[in-house]
Formats: sequence, C-alpha cells, structure tokens
Amino acid sequence: MTLVNKNLIELTKLVFSEKYDFIAEPQKIKGKSGKIWTFDGLVKNATSLFGIFIRDWKREISITQLRQLHKACLDVPGIEGGIMICNIISDFSRDYSNQFGIQLLSKGHLISKLRTRQFQY
Repeated sequence: MTLVNKNLIELTKLVFSEKYDFIAEPQKIKGKSGKIWTFDGLVKNATSLFGIFIRDWKREISITQLRQLHKACLDVPGIEGGIMICNIISDFSRDYSNQFGIQLLSKGHLISKLRTRQFQY
C-alpha cells in the first residue's frame, strides 16, 4: 500500500512513532474542569506530552475543532500542547492555529515527511 492510500491515523503513527513514544489508541482524559476530553493519540518526548486530534474529513478543518483542541490542552494537566492532523488546511485555520500554539499538519505534510525520511536511508 502506498503512502497516499493510507489513512490519517496510519500516517500519523508512522511519522511520530519513529522519534517519540506514540500512543495511537484514543485516550479519554479528565480535565481540571471535570470534562472528559478524547484525544485520538498522544505523543511523548523526554519532557513533554502532546495531545493529537485527527480529523479525516473531506473538507477544511473548522476553527471550532481548533478551539476544542486548544481548550482540551489548557484543561488537561500535563498536556503541553496540541497537534491537529487533517486533510485540508485553510489559510485562516493556519493563522488561528499559529496564534494559539497548535501544530496543524495536513495529510500532504505527513506524506512529504515520510518520503523525505525514506530518501535519507
């Protein structure tokens, strides 16, 4: 199966599991507010933990989803930041994510990252 045919969950796992501890199963974590947030995955490096939302939609990512990720990261103790994985990114959503410190990655970016790694070997 080529990289283009893989879904976002598989691509995310491939990109993040090489350098980091990647937990691919959905994680339900209770925040300080009492709300239970569901992250589609978590990425751990030596000192930090990042929550991942994966939205495999055929349309642009909405600002509402970015706000939800931002709220979840602020509410859950131990989560340092958020990563949103989606298919299509608009300029407006990119600006919003930069403003709130959310890393926004498209399917094309993940595929490009994996292809670059393959050429390095």
